[in-house]
Amino acid sequence: MKRIKVNIQASIGIMLLLVMSLAACKKDKNEIPPVPFKITSYYPNSGNAGTLVTIEGEGFGTSLGEYSATISGKTAEVISATAKALVVRMPDGASSGNLSVKHGDKTYEVGQYTYQALSVTQVSPANGPAGSQIRITGTGFSSLKGPATVMVNGKPALVVSVSDIMIVAEVPADAGFGPIVVKVNGMESTGQNFTYQAIHSIKPLTGGKNTKVVIKGEGFETLAVGNVVDFNGKLATVIAATTNELTVTAPDGVSTGPLSVNINGQKTTGPTFTVVAPPAIDVVTPLSGPRGAEMTITGALFSANIDENKVYINDVLVPITAASATQIKLVIPGGTGSGTVRVVVNDQPTNGPQFKDQNLGIQSVSPDNGLAGTTVTIKGSGFSTTAANNRVYFNGVLATVKTATENTLVLDAPANLSTGQLKVVVGSEEALAPSPFKRAGVITLAGGPSSAVFGANMTGIAVDQNNNVYVTDPQNKVVKKIAPDGTVSTLQSNGTNITFVNPFSILVDKQNNIYVGDLGANHIRKITPSGQNTIYVSGFAPGKMAIDEAGNLYVNINGFALGMNKVNVIGSYSKIGGPTWVASKPAVDANGNLYFPDQALNSNNGIVRITPTGTKIDSWAGYSEGGYSDGVGSNALFNGINGGIAIYDNKIYVGDTFNFAIREVDIPTRTVSTVLKTTMGFADGTLATARLGQTADIAVDKDGNIYILDAGNKAVRKIFLK
Repeated sequence: MKRIKVNIQASIGIMLLLVMSLAACKKDKNEIPPVPFKITSYYPNSGNAGTLVTIEGEGFGTSLGEYSATISGKTAEVISATAKALVVRMPDGASSGNLSVKHGDKTYEVGQYTYQALSVTQVSPANGPAGSQIRITGTGFSSLKGPATVMVNGKPALVVSVSDIMIVAEVPADAGFGPIVVKVNGMESTGQNFTYQAIHSIKPLTGGKNTKVVIKGEGFETLAVGNVVDFNGKLATVIAATTNELTVTAPDGVSTGPLSVNINGQKTTGPTFTVVAPPAIDVVTPLSGPRGAEMTITGALFSANIDENKVYINDVLVPITAASATQIKLVIPGGTGSGTVRVVVNDQPTNGPQFKDQNLGIQSVSPDNGLAGTTVTIKGSGFSTTAANNRVYFNGVLATVKTATENTLVLDAPANLSTGQLKVVVGSEEALAPSPFKRAGVITLAGGPSSAVFGANMTGIAVDQNNNVYVTDPQNKVVKKIAPDGTVSTLQSNGTNITFVNPFSILVDKQNNIYVGDLGANHIRKITPSGQNTIYVSGFAPGKMAIDEAGNLYVNINGFALGMNKVNVIGSYSKIGGPTWVASKPAVDANGNLYFPDQALNSNNGIVRITPTGTKIDSWAGYSEGGYSDGVGSNALFNGINGGIAIYDNKIYVGDTFNFAIREVDIPTRTVSTVLKTTMGFADGTLATARLGQTADIAVDKDGNIYILDAGNKAVRKIFLK
């Protein structure tokens, strides 16, 4: 029994020893090793008796009793001790020589100290950018022999002012980190180290709220809280800091302007940070596909720097192979699974369409618009080489595939085509085209080069609420009516054809009343839906016309620079300013703004806008110089707007005659784009293959279809955009 008890006690003792040993090991492991005693700098290195010398470093003890100091063997008083600085008072009766400090049983050499009248005791501030001013205090700065000079880390500083106890100097460029040195009358004194602040670059230069920006430079504080960063006055969050680099997050409410870093009250201004909206994704192609296929993301506000863009498929980061402001390319890695395509530019995200991780995919559709019967080529991957095994749908309407390979399908757009999603189905997989296939193209509604339906030199076109089109035919002295099915008849009143002297202009109001400007008779006739034919207003030669929401007519007076008459709903009129060009066709938007092609005496290559209050903008869209380019406002170019203008859904459609084009102007933004650009000729087809002759006028129906009075081909052409 005793043996058992003894063994138990021994075991307990051994266990206690093990626990204590482990605890000791754990304690030792968690202990922070002491910082060794180290001197890094001291200042000033000269002065009279009583001068206080600051010794900087680390690992110092804070007990004054642990220290003693000597200068050339004479005792100096240590008056202050912290973990990083000691302060020693220079004694009377000592001579220049080495200053040393004894800590415990070890002696450390500080450096040379010179007894002289010149002394640099303090520099304030001890940091700052180039051009900032510093105040150097001390003694002995005055001199009758020559001005005091100041060096910052060996670089000469511009001395602004000097007294016996203070020098004001400007920090030189690229000063770096180092001591302040003052020279007077052959004497030299070194003060404390100065930290030069500079911002060399920021990346990225654009972004928005929460964008992480890396600031490269020098003189930053290593503690994040020591650096105050603002974006055009808005404080940012510093998330990492070294002496040469700061990482910050752009704040809420950030605006375009300079980025600044403030350290110890000293502000350094860097480059401008430009605020941009998050990226926009327009088209992703393909929307499905196998590993190794190239994906192209088209949109806006991407970065041309590849590393500033990130693309995720189903939350899987995918490497980017190329990037521009409007396009990103990458190789599909496979294995991402199906999910959202997300683009992040400088920490600003936007979600795009869904991507399917599968073999079947559509890379491109050419053309991406057309009418029934248009031959379409689809390129992609995973198609069946048996044509019948590929089912292709145009907005739900099945088309017949004519030929097929693994990567190409050829087919004709089906009858009953409408704008919508194009889809390919092979087996259990289906793939969507990058963008909808648009039922778009040009047809000839009536007439043609060899047709006698219309006379030569037709001048005006309009469309009513039932999509009937009306054309002035001066050669035949009538107005022709074209029904939606293309049937042509002559405008009548009470069953009799209406004849005019010279029918030049025409418009139809929302009640389907028709107004015809008879240039030869100096009046405007009004024909009601019931067929009543009356003279609406007379007394001037009416040119091209427009109508506003209230029913007022705006009528050019035929003749160079004669202006315009505004005709009210009872037929009275008054003179207002208008275009110089005789054939210029006006238009009025829903807000009462008046537009017409004109550029004073220079050309008709631009559109003028006059507000309801009378403010006139000559180059609202386009410019006096002829040419062809899309753009905003006067940066866009037209080449002869003889083809008229028409307004639909906050857009102005423009007949750009000598570019053989139809252009679109977005009214709120003044952005000019191209709807259709052809070459001279006569051909129906897609927007890419159609050909036009001379565009004399333009009209738009309630559904957004555009009608062109193609006087050069004696035809009425219809453009489908939906």
